[in-house]
Formats: sequence, structure tokens, C-alpha cells
Amino acid sequence: MGNVILLENVCAGYGGGDVLHNINLAIEEGTKVAIAGPNGCGKTTLLRALIGAVPSTGSIKILDKDLKDLPRRKIAGSLSLLSQYQENSFEFTVRETVELGCYAQGSVTGIDDILEKTGLTDLAETPVSTLSGGQKQRVFLARTLAQKTPVMLLDEPMNHLDIKYIKEISDLLTEWSEGTTLMPDGREVRNTLIGVWHDLSMARIMSDTAVFLKEGKQVLTEKTASVDYRKVLEEVYGMDVYGHMQGMSELWR
Repeated sequence: MGNVILLENVCAGYGGGDVLHNINLAIEEGTKVAIAGPNGCGKTTLLRALIGAVPSTGSIKILDKDLKDLPRRKIAGSLSLLSQYQENSFEFTVRETVELGCYAQGSVTGIDDILEKTGLTDLAETPVSTLSGGQKQRVFLARTLAQKTPVMLLDEPMNHLDIKYIKEISDLLTEWSEGTTLMPDGREVRNTLIGVWHDLSMARIMSDTAVFLKEGKQVLTEKTASVDYRKVLEEVYGMDVYGHMQGMSELWR
């Protein structure tokens, strides 16, 4: 099993300078990776660097291809992004919105199956603007699935959702992560999920590898089950996060 993404000495940022500093990360095909850290540490910038949306130096390889050599459509055929709650600018129906995800593939296929899987069949002809926040996020998940990429990036996709929708969407994402994607060249690639999380419980549930960032630097990359959470979280967040989480859990005993 090879790497779907390889970052070597990556720095990335905006006009005012670098946000990320010397990130080195090898993400294996078929894995689930959680990226965690305090606000402003560079989590979203890292995802945006992976899709070429922010300038970067160093080396980023996607499926063994240098990101800088890939046209936008090729990038969109390899990585998809599910962001936190977003709005449509136009009065599209659910079906029309989901079909937008097919752009990179060049044809609209499998939409009915995706609508069924995400529980949207009965809402297919409904304007997205009339839906609840949780329903909209399911539409955007369906659009991301329609992109049919082997790598899915998540940028806080559960924000503003109630617990019912969080459970439904996390179950759908877990199911997707256990499958494969057939690439245009006929290669079958195991699906890989890379998520940015503020919710540390979701980070643990939705990953087998954890990446912790602080002030744009990579503090730790380790198997999720092996992390010394008390030590690492105190270093990253500057407080006894582990003790706080343990105290919160006592409310439900």
C-alpha cells in the first residue's frame, strides 16, 4: 500500500507570509487522518495547500504526481473537499447541486444512488435554499461524493449540526472510507479520509493517524491509538485538555 499524498518540507501561506512551516507528512492509501490543533495553527491552510488553493514551497505529491504539474481538473479528480456549513449562491435544486460534483469526471453518473445513500431522494427537486442546516450539509456531502475522488478532505464538516446529523454524516463518511474509487486510468484506489477537527472526540473516532499542529508547525504525527493525549494536548493547547474532557464525560455517567 503506497502513499496517496506526500509532503516534504512544505511551507504555505498567504500574502503576509507563511502560516505553515516545514510540514513533512506521508499519508498512506486507505487511511483516515485527523488534523488537530488550536485556532490559527494552520489546519485549514494545510487542506488548501493540498488542493493548490494557497501558494506553497517544498514538495506536494498527489498519487505520485507533483501538485504543481497537475491541471485544476486533474486535482479535482483526485481530491474533494467537504467544508463546514456553506450556502449556494443560486436557486439550485438538490439534484442540480449534487450534479455539480461531477464536473471533474466529465459526465453525470450515479446521482440517484448517491441521493439514496445520503437520504435525499425525496428532496431531489427541492431548492437547497429551503432546507435546514443539517439537510444542506447532507447535500454538500452528496456533491462531494459525486466528485468520485479517492481522497476526501474534511474542513470541520460537523460545525453547526445537531447530534443526529453528526451521527448520520460520520457514519456515511466511515462507510465511504472503507471503499475504493476507480480512477479514469482503470486503477482502483482505496479511499483516504483527511479531516480537520476542533472536536477531539470526533478526531479520535474518525482517524487511525493523528497530526497535531501548533503555530504552523508539526508537533506530532502518530497512530491515533498510540498518542499520549494528556501530554500532547497540554503541549498543543496549553491547558489540561485531557482532564477537562474527562470531567465533561462525568456528566453523562
